[in-house]
Amino acid sequence: MSAMRIPKKKPEEIDRSRLMEPVLGESEQSAYRKGWELFNNRKFWDAHEAWESVWLRVPDESRIFFQGIIQIAAAYHLVLEKKRYGGALRNFEKAEEKLRLFPPAFLGISVDQLLDAIGSGKKELREKGPDGIERFDRSFIPTVALDVD
Repeated sequence: MSAMRIPKKKPEEIDRSRLMEPVLGESEQSAYRKGWELFNNRKFWDAHEAWESVWLRVPDESRIFFQGIIQIAAAYHLVLEKKRYGGALRNFEKAEEKLRLFPPAFLGISVDQLLDAIGSGKKELREKGPDGIERFDRSFIPTVALDVD
């Protein structure tokens, strides 16, 4: 018997009136914080994994936030580790589409800061092109301050 997959909604399928900050249990809060710590230490794959463990447990509409932050981590991983231009650009675009659904601050972070970083990252990638991904300016990668109790 295979494990049941959690369906993913597209941004246009989300009921924005139901996008509220989920109450995270102790283990989810710990994994969420750990994800940002890993992200800020440029361990993007590990951040992705930490947030995925939370994504599996949050209410339906809130999952799209976690999908967005997972995709931005994946984009940076693809830029810095895998050197995959197209995949990185697609992940930036998907993250941006999802995170635009949220208010400027959500779950203790600045969504606006992430959206600005995504815009800068996409611009930098396009300017460097597929052959210049090695020269991606890492100063465009944000350090995200987490403000939660």
